Amino acid sequence: MFQFEEGKCYKMPAHFGGAPFDPDAKAIYDDVVTVDFCYTTDAEKLCNYIPEGLELIKPELTIEFQQCRQVQWMAGSSYNLVGVTVPVQFDGQNDHLEGAFVLVMWENKTTPILTGNMMGVPKIYADIEDLHPFADDLRTRLSFEGKTFLELEATRKTAMSEDQIKAMATDFGSIGWRYIPKVGAPGADLSQPILFPMHRSPRSGWIGTGALKWTELTWYQNPMQFYIINELAELPMLDMAPVVITQGSQVLMEPRGHVLS
Repeated sequence: MFQFEEGKCYKMPAHFGGAPFDPDAKAIYDDVVTVDFCYTTDAEKLCNYIPEGLELIKPELTIEFQQCRQVQWMAGSSYNLVGVTVPVQFDGQNDHLEGAFVLVMWENKTTPILTGNMMGVPKIYADIEDLHPFADDLRTRLSFEGKTFLELEATRKTAMSEDQIKAMATDFGSIGWRYIPKVGAPGADLSQPILFPMHRSPRSGWIGTGALKWTELTWYQNPMQFYIINELAELPMLDMAPVVITQGSQVLMEPRGHVLS
């Protein structure tokens, strides 16, 4: 009969076996294009999506597109993602830090969705087009079964200097909230904030302009996500910051992550 072993890490379906825990393991992404859209929004409305225990630092919403290529932990495969984050602060008994709280993250492959969801990142599926480059313009869009709900457009204006690029090579914290519902009853078997440390090393970068467009959907068009899309679409865009575009590598230092307390 199958038995769980001490010191091993398991993922569902766990009964096919686990792997030894490696404290030095890293998820390395050799080629990542990142396009960051950031805008000020209504603080009161935004706080409706911040769980107790986290404090909103400023009413900013960041929509981040990433085109991930040469993903080592996926044997060199690739995928695209769009994450929606807000800057928060956590002050617990043991942890005191600032980070980017992930409201939702769309991805276009099952493997990273399942892996991230188990660890506390709220990942869901969408069709996410590769970037469409034309001269200095970049475009992409997100859709579900043919229904577009987010369009992103950016234009590269000014190349970053070497000093600017080096300054962006920093560690940062991504904060998720792991929620596992009870079976056959309301409530949660597990509900806790999680920290995931990351490091980015851009090789090139640009400052530019951009625009994004949310399109609200109905239950019939996207029954599992329409309320998420519509809530985000209703947040006002009060002031759009310059768009930041980078290309480089990225490392997810998952073993250094932990439950915030």
